[in-house]
Amino acid sequence: MQDFVYYNPTKVLFGQDANAKIAPLIAQEGIQRVLMLYGGGSIHRTGVYSQLVRSLEENGVVFVECPGVKQNPLLSKVEEAISLVRERGLQAILAVGGGSVIDSAKAISLGVLYDGSVWDFYSRAAKPSKALPLYVVSTVSATASEMNSTSVLTNETLGHKSAVTNDLLFPRATSIDPSVQSSVPVRQTVNGGVDAICHVLETYFDGTKDVELQMEYSEGLVRSIMRLVEALLKNPCDYQARAQFAWASVCALNGTTWAGHLSRGDFASHAMGHSLSAAYDAIHGETLSVLMPAWMKFVMAENLGAFSRFSERVFQESGGSREDRAAAGIEKLRGFFASLGAPTRMRDLGVPEDALPRLAADATRGGPVGTLKKLQAPDVLAIMQAAY
Repeated sequence: MQDFVYYNPTKVLFGQDANAKIAPLIAQEGIQRVLMLYGGGSIHRTGVYSQLVRSLEENGVVFVECPGVKQNPLLSKVEEAISLVRERGLQAILAVGGGSVIDSAKAISLGVLYDGSVWDFYSRAAKPSKALPLYVVSTVSATASEMNSTSVLTNETLGHKSAVTNDLLFPRATSIDPSVQSSVPVRQTVNGGVDAICHVLETYFDGTKDVELQMEYSEGLVRSIMRLVEALLKNPCDYQARAQFAWASVCALNGTTWAGHLSRGDFASHAMGHSLSAAYDAIHGETLSVLMPAWMKFVMAENLGAFSRFSERVFQESGGSREDRAAAGIEKLRGFFASLGAPTRMRDLGVPEDALPRLAADATRGGPVGTLKKLQAPDVLAIMQAAY
């Protein structure tokens, strides 16, 4: 087990009616004017919008709305919101939604206090030094952005998607009311489950030795998420399943899985997925259901013990050699994704085969990706071809 410093300052308000508690907390911290950022109309249909408006007004917090965040957070929308925050003299950001909204809000919080383009942080041309306070009302469970310090953003002009991680991006407080997620579309629930499982596996397979507790914790998370997604597909209104799934998806990427590890995870699959999202507006979870099993098969020889163990502990595979068990577990995971209705081939995403070399080059434009095995463009191309 490696030495580590664990830090996560986000206060989580969890449970039924948790969303009504965020406005009093904002007011208690002396904030009087916020930007309320959200996506489409779902927060109106679920009643989240009206509940928040009432609570903000009752607590004397003035809000300016900025709707229209897309499924892949865009730089142009972030720049629009930055201008609005500056013009109206707003003091904080209130993100209401899922990962795309929260990631956009994090970018806005950085960009408002920076003289250059906020993209400088995502292109590594600058390092964040200050940010506006961020508060979150989580309405979709998937990315754990509501309790971590990472933001992903797409520059649609460059056709590139990139991430920035910094302690300034931790939300000050997040409310999670699982009861408002019962109307989340099946496709979003599936994609959220895939995303959460892949977040766990990015760290699980990074090659760290002597982290037995973390391995068991990760295996338990994966088994639980699999079970809970299946339960929610049968009954989307199962509150207990929804609540446990919401917390499991947060724990998948709030730092608890990588404590004691060599890294925060491999994340080659995510880097490859970002190239698909930027070029084809592909849904993040769907890029992972396609690419993660293909990556696993490509690199399993680098950490055969962990891949064999995963197969044994999660899918109860016991026969054959370690290689056989590892390969069987990968196919079981691919089969599980398929059973949920998630895509498992790149052709399912509408990606033409002749685009693969360009996508591989984009994924590695900043250098090799991954930690377990450093992947150059030819490696990424081989993975994408195997997944096609």
